[in-house]
Amino acid sequence: LTDFPCQPVLSSGIPDIPLLKIETFDGWKKKYLETKKVTASLEEVLTKLRDDLELYYKKLLMQLEAREIKMRPKNLANITDSKNNLIIQITEVQHAIDQLKRKLDTDKMKLIIEVKMRKQAASDLRTLKAEMAQK
Repeated sequence: LTDFPCQPVLSSGIPDIPLLKIETFDGWKKKYLETKKVTASLEEVLTKLRDDLELYYKKLLMQLEAREIKMRPKNLANITDSKNNLIIQITEVQHAIDQLKRKLDTDKMKLIIEVKMRKQAASDLRTLKAEMAQK
């Protein structure tokens, strides 16, 4: 930390924040807002792709179920019928696993962001305490 020899003092007696610190914060804030704009558009694309995947999954299940209904009247004890049921079950389980993986990834991201924010807040608090101790 740099010690400024003459820091302006507000009328309340609290030292004014150095201009360099304000400029640094403003630069960080601008970068944050720009990144947030890009992230928002990426999240929209991700949401659209997830919706498309969900639609594809529903169409696949409908086709498999239609095939099962079509095969049922011909042979009630047919092996292909049980194969189709297994395919439907496998597809449903895979879909559930994919949803759980997406939720896990989202939760991991949220946790990482929270940990980083806490570390940054703790670092800022230490910096402010050190500055206040010097003054």
